[in-house]
Amino acid sequence: MRVAVVGAGVSGLAATKCCLDEGLEPTCFEQSQDIGGLWRYTEHIEAGRPSVYPSLISNTSKEMSAFSDFPFPEHFPVFLPNALLLDYLRRYAERFSLRERIRLGTTVVSIRKRPDFATTGQWNVVTEAGGKQTSDVFDAVMVCIGNFSEPSLPLHSFPGIERFRGQYFHSRQYKHPDVFQGKRVLVVGMGNSGVDIAVEASRVAAKVTISTSRGSWLLSRVFEHGYPWDMVSITRLKTLIKTSLPRGLSWRLINSKVNKRFNHTNYGLQPDNSWHVREALLNDDLPSYILTGRITIKLGVKEFKDSSVLFHNCPEEEPVDIVVFCTGYVVSFPFLEESIIKVENKHASLYKHVFPTHLQKPTLAVLGLIKPLGPVMPLVEMQARWVSRVFKGLCHLPSQSVMEKEVNENKKNQVKWFGLTYDEVLKTEWQVYLDMLASFIGAKPSVLELLCTDPKLALTIFFGPCSPYQYRLGGPGRWEGARQAILTQWDRVIKPTRTRVPAGSSSSFPSLLVVVGFLLLLAAVIFAALTPACHLLQASMVRRVAVIGAGAGGLVSVKCCLEEGLEPTCFESSEDIGGIWRYTDSTDSRRVSVYRSVISNTSKEMSCFSDFPFPQDFPSYLPHGLVLEYFRMYARHFDLLRHVRFQTTVLSVRKCPDFATSGQWEVVTEAGGVRESHVFDAVMVCTGHYQEPYLPLASFPGIESRFKGQCLHSREYRDGQDFRGKRVLVVGIGNTGGDLSVELSHVAAKVFLSTRSHTWVLSRVADHGFPRDMVGTTRFNHLLEWLLPSALARRIKFQKLNSWFNHTNYGLASSRSSKFKMIINEELPFCLLSGTVVLKPNVKEFTESSAVFEDGTTEENIDVVLFATGYNFSFPFLEESVGRAIDDNRSLYKCVFPPQLEKPTLAIIGLIQLTGSIMVGMMAEVLKSKPPVKSVTRLLLTDPQLALAIFFGPCSPYQYRLVGRGSWSGARAAILSQWQRTLKPLRTRVLADSSDCPSSWCWMCLLALPAALTAGFLFSKYSWAGPQL
Repeated sequence: MRVAVVGAGVSGLAATKCCLDEGLEPTCFEQSQDIGGLWRYTEHIEAGRPSVYPSLISNTSKEMSAFSDFPFPEHFPVFLPNALLLDYLRRYAERFSLRERIRLGTTVVSIRKRPDFATTGQWNVVTEAGGKQTSDVFDAVMVCIGNFSEPSLPLHSFPGIERFRGQYFHSRQYKHPDVFQGKRVLVVGMGNSGVDIAVEASRVAAKVTISTSRGSWLLSRVFEHGYPWDMVSITRLKTLIKTSLPRGLSWRLINSKVNKRFNHTNYGLQPDNSWHVREALLNDDLPSYILTGRITIKLGVKEFKDSSVLFHNCPEEEPVDIVVFCTGYVVSFPFLEESIIKVENKHASLYKHVFPTHLQKPTLAVLGLIKPLGPVMPLVEMQARWVSRVFKGLCHLPSQSVMEKEVNENKKNQVKWFGLTYDEVLKTEWQVYLDMLASFIGAKPSVLELLCTDPKLALTIFFGPCSPYQYRLGGPGRWEGARQAILTQWDRVIKPTRTRVPAGSSSSFPSLLVVVGFLLLLAAVIFAALTPACHLLQASMVRRVAVIGAGAGGLVSVKCCLEEGLEPTCFESSEDIGGIWRYTDSTDSRRVSVYRSVISNTSKEMSCFSDFPFPQDFPSYLPHGLVLEYFRMYARHFDLLRHVRFQTTVLSVRKCPDFATSGQWEVVTEAGGVRESHVFDAVMVCTGHYQEPYLPLASFPGIESRFKGQCLHSREYRDGQDFRGKRVLVVGIGNTGGDLSVELSHVAAKVFLSTRSHTWVLSRVADHGFPRDMVGTTRFNHLLEWLLPSALARRIKFQKLNSWFNHTNYGLASSRSSKFKMIINEELPFCLLSGTVVLKPNVKEFTESSAVFEDGTTEENIDVVLFATGYNFSFPFLEESVGRAIDDNRSLYKCVFPPQLEKPTLAIIGLIQLTGSIMVGMMAEVLKSKPPVKSVTRLLLTDPQLALAIFFGPCSPYQYRLVGRGSWSGARAAILSQWQRTLKPLRTRVLADSSDCPSSWCWMCLLALPAALTAGFLFSKYSWAGPQL
């Protein structure tokens, strides 16, 4: 079903995404050159689209304004400037791949019913792009242009305006307050824009007056105890009280509440009919500006004079230079016939503010034409969810007569409740409206049901903020992260505010604090010489940290330094982040790049940073481009790039003269030919171990003196085209050697693979098609390996490795070999079997055009020798006394710290090769945290689902964020949903009978529980002798 979406603002993006969720085919037409609608600030006003001023800040908090399955980044402020809201919308579009559905620079000229509309419900949509008009047929239309494009400027309501000699304009034209410098300004209208402009103008103008005929309630964004107003005010409990109490009593309580901060009557702001629901204004400055006389409140304008104005009930004229009309906007649909949506008194009669009531087929909907007493974004998203299901036929509308009757009754009720002036009739109770639409699609949360199954969540939903995530707990479009988002919403609110925590604010008993502090200090002094705590005390003195390299190790080092309150500066010699994963065709010796075809050997769920999962639509194993994209997302999410200095090479890292006491380092860098010297308290070296190729030519007699063919290291390899038709010898069978052999076998005449070590070859694809590391790397498997005798465990392992193919028969490895390595390559066995790759022993010597092997065989006419012999550990910038001691990671304490230093202020990050993901290893190194092994038993009692997932499921990195320093509130949800993210990119074709069998899962859980209890007993009883999991 093809759906035309008109507009790519908040409503249009939500509509496009919800259409995709329902399997529809949306095409979004946006007349401007970018998404964002109202929130995309431009210096110049564009015809037909909203315009905002650069200082605009949202009136609703980020937690209440977010789309229901996409929270704002936690480091974003609670109330957001337009630039950050636009950033959020762009992230949303990127996250859900919406841009490919949007046609920018395309104006919708007309939307007309097809001749057969009564039976098909289809529409002719005429668009114009680049001066050329195009006509398309769509099955449905979603109008998402909002109501901030056509200003309402009722000059006829202001007698004398035609003879006014001053300047006047609509608020839509306002950008900067400079225009008001030294002027006497009149702001007509007291909406949010009017108050914002008046406050800004008062900072530069000679005088500012606000004219309002109705008055308004004024709220501060900063509410009780400094929390956001909407998170305190919009709760299910308060809505229940407000809707249950008699109207008179309810509004008496509201009047008392809003007047608690300041008396609106005294400030001239009391609404003329206080029992009417007025749109509350949000402004933190206006009361003080009124109190100090910078802004004056007046009644409505009676008449304009040449250079002055008369107000009602005020005989004196007020001199005025500039008039700003903040009189709202007109609801307009110029591309629609008037018969489709008739607008009267700025109001369109729509069923539930969405559907025209008289259409034979409900295939046209208007989104966002509503003024809720709360955030707009979740509301239009819910409208889009409902509309997309109506279009698909999963939800049905009542008959035309029923809809028209309800629209008329609601209009009457809203006139009584809100007062019918301007677009007041569009206002509605936020939570009541959301609950109503959610009930239509089956997404309304049931507090009573949750009380039985998840009481903590139920209480949070009922007493806490009615945040949008509640509408993703169940029903269509259910989001796995909804529960965690609800339980952590206050954490995300507090996060950006805690930038300075006074030392004395932690206790209300200063004397007790002094005593406790003295005892702690005394204990630290006594045990400093006896325990490793001295290192922690020394580390606490570290502030400025130099991070060398902006690859995986460098990014995570910067992020973890920031979490610990340190001040990292990352030096990256290239122009971008990504390290080895940033592919380039260049073979510049200053940096290392992967080859074009490289794919990660570990799955995305096991390879991600522990508090930042890969996007679920990414494949399980990732090409370098997606890994690099993930790094960029990581850097943006945690705002790391501002700490990175690109194209800056570290020339030397030397101890300062007082290193023995200060632990400081002198770091000399070069950028643009200019050298600089810096002093840092600590240094983290994150250059990896792929910098200096290991090319042991001396071990291959004749390679330099006799061999006339081409010789190169794998570092120089990019793709196989240069080797087409050639006979190639690959020396070394690591992961790179295996990959290059397979790739070359498709273009080369012949490929020989020489190895001297025993090698076990594994496939990325394990049992039942799951990623190998997710199946094999579990705590349960590790426990079994520890419990079984080593000989038996080894036998089982070899039997498992040989179950895919017999390594002895292929000449790769023997079960009797004591030393062996493992590589990942699912294609190599077939290449060996088909003869496109020939396995050979170690090379004995080279002749002019051939290679002689240790088994006495010779291969003639070798054109190219490709050495996949690895890399040397190299840190040329470190002073010799430090660098020469680092032969390999075995010379480092825990593969990180050089043990010979007087102060532990130098760390080597990522100098480790694991059987699992290197990124997980680097994160663990930096965090120095242990997985919650001992807490598995406790989790069985408090959270058995999580305990079973941790013990029997993949040992994914999220486990290391459940507790302790750096704990992440989303860790639990990430663990429980890791298999869904793995399966997501695979299920592009789902058969009708392919659903999971519930009974099998029940039996698995019943069988798993006793085993988990036994394992828990073993952990608790023998933890001193257990493995370091």
